[in-house]
Amino acid sequence: MAKTLKNRFESRLLLRFIESPSLFVSCFTNSRSLQTLAYEEVRSSGDRKSESTALILHGLLGSGRNWRSFSRSLVSSLSVSSASDWKMVLVDLRNHGRSAEVEGLNPPHDLVNSAKDLADLVKASGWKWPEVVIGHSLGGKVALQFMESCARGDFGESASPPKQLWVLDSVPGEVKAEKSDGEVEKVLKTLQSLPSPIPSRKWLVDHMVELGFSRSLSEWIGSNLKRSGDSQIWAFNLDGAVQMFNSYRFCRS
Repeated sequence: MAKTLKNRFESRLLLRFIESPSLFVSCFTNSRSLQTLAYEEVRSSGDRKSESTALILHGLLGSGRNWRSFSRSLVSSLSVSSASDWKMVLVDLRNHGRSAEVEGLNPPHDLVNSAKDLADLVKASGWKWPEVVIGHSLGGKVALQFMESCARGDFGESASPPKQLWVLDSVPGEVKAEKSDGEVEKVLKTLQSLPSPIPSRKWLVDHMVELGFSRSLSEWIGSNLKRSGDSQIWAFNLDGAVQMFNSYRFCRS
């Protein structure tokens, strides 16, 4: 699994913060009156009645789609070894992916509200509470906050904490300042200084390389652009993502 993660995310700078014919992927953006997170489902097409759920949470500036290959491989393995079918819910956290377009996910953009978003999604979708939550870096801290809030009863008596928590590249408590964190801050400040909209993906990659960033990181950042007319805009809410990074750094949960 570690090798898969490394290959999926060549740049460890930001990404510390992720085919089987029997599987299928579905994409959803919740449009109920209660606005909830966008997500994708990766699940087996077995006919077993019992189904278990795992939430998968990406890192800073990522999205649920980053975890498709991992989820497909995991569901494929579990379909052989497990007595029940599994549903992997690839969540776009607030300010990220298609959730950046969802109205009603109001500030403060912190770990507590990010965890509550997950609870709102479970309730609005009518799912059972997830048996497993998997989180990478920023998503790992959200997973830890979700577990703590469930155990404390913040989401109501019906909420049950996940049986397993998989946390990658993240730890409980306040994150001590490291060199890599300073590099992440440098990237975020650079992105905040860029014109909006971005002229083109090529312009962005070339500009970031000129500023001294690696081409692999620059190209990954460029993959987070989406077309708007003749220009490109971010697929994430940059200011909101910065607030979430600060919460990741300084939250004591």
